[in-house]
Amino acid sequence: MVLNLTDAIITVCQFIILLTFHEWAHAKSAEMLGDPTAKDLDRVSFNPAVHIDIVGTIILPLIGTLFGGFFFGWAKPVPVNPRNLRSPKRDMMIIAGAGPIMNIICAAVILLVYSLVENQLGYPKTPEQYKIMNLLIIKSARISIFLAVFNMLPVFPLDGFSVTYGLLPRRQAEIFGRSRQYGMMIFMIILFLPGLIGIYNPVFRLMGRLSYGIFKLIAEIVRLQ
Repeated sequence: MVLNLTDAIITVCQFIILLTFHEWAHAKSAEMLGDPTAKDLDRVSFNPAVHIDIVGTIILPLIGTLFGGFFFGWAKPVPVNPRNLRSPKRDMMIIAGAGPIMNIICAAVILLVYSLVENQLGYPKTPEQYKIMNLLIIKSARISIFLAVFNMLPVFPLDGFSVTYGLLPRRQAEIFGRSRQYGMMIFMIILFLPGLIGIYNPVFRLMGRLSYGIFKLIAEIVRLQ
């Protein structure tokens, strides 16, 4: 049980910032593809306040971080009107994928900055400095990568549902699209059923391995020692 309030608040603040970039990418890509809905509602913004859902962005992540070490959360959904898009099936896939892609870009920038600081400036030098850098920088990169991986699960309402739908041929996409009505039930089963029956969540295990693999790959690219 984690009861360090300071660390929990820092983690939630990191989550909010990274989620803001995620939602901005959705809104900006929708605007670029011809749908002004998000722009008209001031959602094409790096201001976290316009994206925050009090329960999903603050309360649940804070509780999860304090008492379980793991949390999930969400922001206000970015509104998109498919009728404004030139090719709705393709464009909705691009808009959905923009969020996770932005999180990977954020993680790459974060680790690049850390690499420059560590390799060029020789910082951090003490165990305390390493602890602070890991909490503020390395953890941010890990959260950002996990956000990308988690959101790419092909289950409604996650981004991976729209990405998968857009990649499938039209007939297969229509069949897959029928799972939308069961999406929240499937999502809840994935999140909570393994814990209820006392087993480690295999989906989380897979996401953890994918997140670690992506983190390691980016770290090697930016020459993080």
